[in-house]
Amino acid sequence: AGGRYRHKKDTYLAPIDPNFGGCGRTLTDENGYCYFRTVKPGAYPWRNWVNNW
Repeated sequence: AGGRYRHKKDTYLAPIDPNFGGCGRTLTDENGYCYFRTVKPGAYPWRNWVNNW
């Protein structure tokens, strides 16, 4: 929720969400249909530069 990831180089001051591990899984029915719900990430707290994604 605070925009922080479980990565050693992420030093942002927001707390890590203990209920989110950064992955998910889903099951399919007999026809291969699946439904996966996720969240849209928020804005990053810095400007985009030439080498940023």
